[in-house]
Amino acid sequence: MRLFRCVLPTLTLAFLGAGNIQSQSTGTGAATDQAVASAQTVAYCDLLEHAEKFKNQMVRVRAMYETDFEKSVITSPSCPTPLPMIWITFDDHWESRTTRGLRKTVSQAKWRVPLDVVFIGKFKTDGRYGHTDMYPLSIEVYKVAAATAPKTPEHLPSPD
Repeated sequence: MRLFRCVLPTLTLAFLGAGNIQSQSTGTGAATDQAVASAQTVAYCDLLEHAEKFKNQMVRVRAMYETDFEKSVITSPSCPTPLPMIWITFDDHWESRTTRGLRKTVSQAKWRVPLDVVFIGKFKTDGRYGHTDMYPLSIEVYKVAAATAPKTPEHLPSPD
């Protein structure tokens, strides 16, 4: 009985401590949520043409999201380049900021079938990204604001 009296408080404290650590590490954070809410809407072509202006900024961009084996990029038919220039990664907590339907649409996207998306995330220009470091720009997605299969691949609505 004496052992039980010593072990029970110790286990209780351990579980409470673990719960606090988990809630701190899985929370999205008020500052990040604020940054996502106040992200600047930028046209895809402007990101390419004026990359340094948006370096390390939270941006909202509408583009075509394309995936394949070793490919996760956004492009735009209105601003063609010989190589898709912006590599896409997803923040560890993007799912908690994105509605269930949009999470499902993005997560179940088929390779080589583009999605018309609005991504909100941190725009990066400091290095090489993606497969074999071949992409000069990247967006770390914090939230998916829209994701649909386009009616026609050539059509890309304005970024608002």
